[in-house]
Amino acid sequence: MSGNFKVVGIVAKPSQPAALIAATQVMEYLSARDIQFRVDLESSERLSTPLSSELILPRSEIARQCPLIVVLGGDGTLISVAHYPAETPPMIIGVNLGTLGFMTEIGLDELFVTLDLALEGRAKVESRPLLEARFHSPAGQSGEDTSYYALNDVVISKETIARIFEVSLSVDGDLAANIRGDGIIVSTPTGSTGYNLAAGGSIIHPRVPALLVTPLCPHSLTSRPLVIPSTAELRIDVLVDETGRGNDVHLTIDGQSGQTLHGGDSVTIRNSAYSVQIVKSPSRNYYQLLSSKLKWANS
Repeated sequence: MSGNFKVVGIVAKPSQPAALIAATQVMEYLSARDIQFRVDLESSERLSTPLSSELILPRSEIARQCPLIVVLGGDGTLISVAHYPAETPPMIIGVNLGTLGFMTEIGLDELFVTLDLALEGRAKVESRPLLEARFHSPAGQSGEDTSYYALNDVVISKETIARIFEVSLSVDGDLAANIRGDGIIVSTPTGSTGYNLAAGGSIIHPRVPALLVTPLCPHSLTSRPLVIPSTAELRIDVLVDETGRGNDVHLTIDGQSGQTLHGGDSVTIRNSAYSVQIVKSPSRNYYQLLSSKLKWANS
């Protein structure tokens, strides 16, 4: 029955009791069918039943060792799994447990139906690419060059409330704009319904090969959101201000990780070679999700 899925990963939001209960039910379900599973370390520490060490993996290894992963919680939990890319894109069943989650579109009532479809190779999936954001600092003034991976978005924003700052945006080596304001969002279509949407960016269907560039509170009425090809490479430079240094700003990856940037630092962003496969709901399509989650086009 398990096809190519020799091991199923299980990741639950540790602070959510309903997610931990559901994780136990998934383990029992797989055990009854002689299907191996692994539970991520954070989840295992909160389960009521102790697990042997060979059944536990750090979250950083779940995607690399488990071709099918059940994520129980919300979008943040799913994103935390996607941040560790794997050579073979993992298939992820995102189970929503009552929050706004848009990527975790499987309801608890359809968890086991969807799991069966995935194990049988009959589930509908969509490939979601990961962005690679590479940070660079001249002469290492802000630390070593580092690469991050994002499923939703890469955000450069100010750290202090009162000051605006300026960045230059280049696309495939061509200067596109200097943007002065509270920052800038570079989003995937997957992330278009998140921070990008709240900042006035467009909703982009996940199958559209595009990147979205959305200024945050720009100091110009002409700085509007921009949609560019997914093959483009972007470079964002934090410009030095009249003090000769530039305001300290922050690079944030999917709202979960990142680092401080200084004037002269840059971030190069492009689609990476990695992706994840998101299992679709068997009962709702994309536009129904827009309506139910975001109240889109509701009269």
